Amino acid sequence: MSGSLAFHIIMSVTFMVFFFGGLCEARGVNVDLINDIGPNVQLGLHCKSKNKDLGSQSLVSDQHWGFRASLGFWTVTLFFCHFEWENQSKWFDIFVEDRDLTCGDHCVWSIRPSGPCRLTGREKCFPWNNKY
Repeated sequence: MSGSLAFHIIMSVTFMVFFFGGLCEARGVNVDLINDIGPNVQLGLHCKSKNKDLGSQSLVSDQHWGFRASLGFWTVTLFFCHFEWENQSKWFDIFVEDRDLTCGDHCVWSIRPSGPCRLTGREKCFPWNNKY
């Protein structure tokens, strides 16, 4: 293999890695969570994906908190959250790429005692996940 051919192959592979890698990070959805548990009820939450831990948060009534879910090129993006308030402890898959792409670039969730409700588009409520 000549030096020039090897150089072109290496440059082509490098370009493809940077190009497709950039596309993966550029695609994403903003996910916004609202504490709608009830008046004067503090909501604790901890969200993460397989590869990213977003840490613990604490929201007062009607307070918002959000994150950006980057969409994977080869994998399906999933973020799940653990919610706690008063004597309750619940889990929910807050962003599932296949389910939530209908949100466009912004998914808004109302966190309620009966379960999370996606407000983007037509409101749709979901039950809490079964025990983890």
